[in-house]
Amino acid sequence: MNTDSKDLYDVVVLGAGIAGMGAAWKARELGLKFAVFEANDRAGGVLQSQIIGDHLLDYGANSCAASPTYLAFVDHLGLSDRFVQATAASKNRFLWQATGIRAVGGLKDILFADWLSVKGKRQLFTEPFTSRGSGEDESVSAFLSRRIGLEATEKLVDPVMGGIYAGNINRLSASVVLEKMKQGEQRYGSLLKTMFKDPPKPRKISNFKGGMSELGAAFEKEYADELKLNTPVQRLMKKERHDDGPIWEIHFGQGETVLAKQIVSALPSYALAEVVQDQKVRELLKALPYAPLRVDYFQVDEAQLPVAGFGILVPASMGKVIRGVLMGSVAFEGRAPKGVHTLTVFSNATRLEEVQQELEELLGTHEMECLATKNWSQAIPQFELGYLQWKKQLEEALPEGMKLAGNYLGKVGVADVLSSGYDLNLRP
Repeated sequence: MNTDSKDLYDVVVLGAGIAGMGAAWKARELGLKFAVFEANDRAGGVLQSQIIGDHLLDYGANSCAASPTYLAFVDHLGLSDRFVQATAASKNRFLWQATGIRAVGGLKDILFADWLSVKGKRQLFTEPFTSRGSGEDESVSAFLSRRIGLEATEKLVDPVMGGIYAGNINRLSASVVLEKMKQGEQRYGSLLKTMFKDPPKPRKISNFKGGMSELGAAFEKEYADELKLNTPVQRLMKKERHDDGPIWEIHFGQGETVLAKQIVSALPSYALAEVVQDQKVRELLKALPYAPLRVDYFQVDEAQLPVAGFGILVPASMGKVIRGVLMGSVAFEGRAPKGVHTLTVFSNATRLEEVQQELEELLGTHEMECLATKNWSQAIPQFELGYLQWKKQLEEALPEGMKLAGNYLGKVGVADVLSSGYDLNLRP
């Protein structure tokens, strides 16, 4: 690929993670002259997979709830024959409560739950008769405690929010992470009516035969002419032109420079903050908090698993370091040797011993082996109270010709982050 400084691209995409891939896909569809620059030696960002002892491990996202756009992208990359859906057993979901591991697959599991008091059940099931709130933003905890009661919020909703965002429900914004429910309360008067009137569209839980990293590998082949790896951006400079709007000068290492009419930053917010020149934009980007996350991978004999399903989530009220346990080789076939399973354990622990001790308590066995550990210092952006105002300020402060894509814009699922890049208006 010729990146001589005389070249002028319609679009330059910074970052070849799933958001950057989406932006590149859209640029190609529009017939634009574009290039994608990635700091690492591979595309895919946090979508990383590795085989250790015949165990297939995903270090970033462990699956994807596939949307129509995502499925079209899979087909675009020629990966349809590598696409795998979750097993029937993955429909089984569990919580670790004070009474032990308990199923939460349906209404019956909650109605007869021994971990939820009579008062807690009454508050939960009388939700349709609860008065609607003011509509102002509030924390997830405040919103749901008002609607379904504090006990159900802490024991049922908190572990789900922790599993998705690794965050604190006392700080997460209900208007962001529970947007549909928050709006549904105002429109229909209750969460139950919202579910009936506007039910969630079903999505296939999916992965690939070789793990989620197959997306990045396929992108590298399909976009070989536009993709440049091992090229971290160092500085972004906007230069005004009198004839046709501003032009961007993007500086890389070793004196390499390219010009672009538009920039799509698919970098994490904290990474973009290091290279953008606008002081206000830089300060806003740096202000967004991220939650750290430790991920440990264990091998456990199949006979030692007390339950089999997609995973087990843990309420913060349990006082544990473990936030959740995914059973990757139960959810997707062919990911572990015969007779054993792979467990992916998410926690806020600092030491392996802490994780292993709690996992032994959870499973009732000490017969396990740690295969690998991955520490993400900035794993998941936190959409806390005030986030919507922060996002509005950021959008208003963005220089002309700069567009953003990524999980910090409000959605963290793989398919949604892909759409954050693909849905951009990149027309000249």
